[in-house]
Amino acid sequence: MRDKSVQPPLPRAERRIRVLHDDVTIEKYNWLRDLTNPDVRAYLEAENSYAEEATVHLTGLKAELVAEIDGRRPSEGAIPAFQVGPFEYFQRSEPGLLHPRWWRRPVAGDPAELVFDPNVLAGADVFYRLGVFEPSDDGRYVAFSFDVIGDENYELRVRDMETGHDVWQGSKQAVMAAWAADGQTLFFTRERSDLRRQRHELIRLDVAGRTVEVVFEEADERLNVGIRRSDSGAWLFLDVRGVRRGPVEVWCLPADQSVVAWRRLVTRELGLQVFAEHWQDKFLFHVDDAGPYWRLVRTPIDDSSPSGWEEVIPHRDGLMLEEVHVLEHQLVLLERDGLRPRLVARDENGRIGASIVPDESSCTLTVGLSAGGHYSVARHAFQGSTLTYRISSFVTPDMIIEHDLAEDTSAVRYQARIPGFDPAQYVATVIMVEAEDGVQVPVSLVARRDRTSPGPVLLNVYGCYGVTRWPSFSAWPSYMIERLSLLDRGVAFGIVHARGGGELGYPWHEAATGDRKRTTFTDLIAAAEGLVEQGFANPDGIVIDGKSGGGGVVLATAALRPGLFRAVLAEVPLVDILDTEMDFTMPYGLQETAEYGDPHIADEYRYLRSYDPYYNLSADRPLPPTYVDAALHDSQVLFYQPARYVAKRRSCAADRDPKLVFRTRMVGSHSSASHGPEVSGEPAFRMAWILDQLRLSRS
Repeated sequence: MRDKSVQPPLPRAERRIRVLHDDVTIEKYNWLRDLTNPDVRAYLEAENSYAEEATVHLTGLKAELVAEIDGRRPSEGAIPAFQVGPFEYFQRSEPGLLHPRWWRRPVAGDPAELVFDPNVLAGADVFYRLGVFEPSDDGRYVAFSFDVIGDENYELRVRDMETGHDVWQGSKQAVMAAWAADGQTLFFTRERSDLRRQRHELIRLDVAGRTVEVVFEEADERLNVGIRRSDSGAWLFLDVRGVRRGPVEVWCLPADQSVVAWRRLVTRELGLQVFAEHWQDKFLFHVDDAGPYWRLVRTPIDDSSPSGWEEVIPHRDGLMLEEVHVLEHQLVLLERDGLRPRLVARDENGRIGASIVPDESSCTLTVGLSAGGHYSVARHAFQGSTLTYRISSFVTPDMIIEHDLAEDTSAVRYQARIPGFDPAQYVATVIMVEAEDGVQVPVSLVARRDRTSPGPVLLNVYGCYGVTRWPSFSAWPSYMIERLSLLDRGVAFGIVHARGGGELGYPWHEAATGDRKRTTFTDLIAAAEGLVEQGFANPDGIVIDGKSGGGGVVLATAALRPGLFRAVLAEVPLVDILDTEMDFTMPYGLQETAEYGDPHIADEYRYLRSYDPYYNLSADRPLPPTYVDAALHDSQVLFYQPARYVAKRRSCAADRDPKLVFRTRMVGSHSSASHGPEVSGEPAFRMAWILDQLRLSRS
């Protein structure tokens, strides 16, 4: 039990009155924005101390959970190497080193050589995350970027493999990167921010001449730019896109003509979203012009105007065309019928060949192999007929499979081995629940096969930006290496595919944006109530969990129906939506208006104001026990956003809301720590807190 003599901290209040659209708000904790103020860090440290003291009775359980998580780390096998030009590139973990090193070996079979050792980077002993890892076609150079703070501000370098030295290092705001075919020209995108505006640029780097020039700058701050190479390798594509949305404009450049002018293929004036690819003597456009589930067209390379588009795959209601991948003689479509994905191959004549349909109704399926960096792009071989894909789910540890499309045969290249894990002990399913407007909302669930129903449930939700969240063994939000500790104690885990996300296509997202955003919250409520009605969940045993935008969702939902939930986890939550969108210098502040509405417009302000978690805190609205966390160097949700929420919530309660726990990571990022004890310690703390709220902890 919590020591009731331990009191939560309460920072000082500095009242500030704001009037907008005749609405008067009182802001007391704006001063927490200033990290140079020693009182700010002192408050964060006081909250961290309170969190430890308030959960000291869980010390043994936390240690037990850490041991369980560490004991499930994959015990053998290495992720397959990926080939670029004459070399295969791979990572290798080695005793005594914090981070795997990058190596390469010639396809011809000569010995491996070291490419990049992140362990020698200053600061990597505290934090390290890879951004991109891009070898040039001939292997002479390797471009890589990294973050050693946790603010996702990636530094880009280019290494000359003949000398082993870095021949260029520059931008610390690099995002994506792609080589031209000459092996000397690197294009990369850069985000530049100051107090006035954000700039998104495409940079051309001539490695031999050490010259850098900006070749494209996006003037609309609501858009950003991306760079990529076609599957064929023959073309470079510049995508102009909204945050977490498809490209609204596409430019192209022959990969072997890096100094010629870029050509615009699709203009933003068309009002479309278009992904471009190259196949044989045509461009392929994966486009939403005929409907929200997308179709595929082809067009001559020298004339991409819509009047010349020839349909390859029609728009099909309810069947989402998610991705298009190209091999030399095969076209591979990643489609999704409801939650279930499938890969369908077609030859040059349009005949359907191999069709790959996973056994599980809800899972993650991705094509190609990635370097694993934050901005890395998965790649697959263009020559030949072999497609590499990865599959993962609640009950299937990550598996990498090679499928020969010509022979329609498969071979497993990698299977994660999880010590002590027996998939037969667990069962995954999808349950449909009815939303308040009658729409059927899917919930992906997993539990031990011997679990007694009804029982406790942890429900995760995101429901923002059209982002999809699928069950996966190794990736967030399921990350079963951690969640199994809950399942083994009788807690089921589920992902609520609420509207606002993109799991059922773009209409699913659009149904919960702007003045319909509350639909995300009511879908989560419907999921909780539906699982109780169907006998799966205990009425007093539902915990809800969300991260980032999803953290804002669970806090807003708990405010609507506080009695429905046993407890709430809000990880790095976007919790002050109004303030974020009032200040366009905030990360994504301007871009967020497409999701939530623009508070500068009176009607949209009033709708936002009705559910904003921060501005709806009050003394007469008690909330369930809540866990909130933040990261000091987070560049997406700034640390003071959750800190202000917690401070205000404490000030609203006469007893300072002792069941509210707030922790700030002093090292790490929006995602988590990169290595060390906290990789297991952070989730163990959260799970111990959950079990305590469900009264499943052992004193």
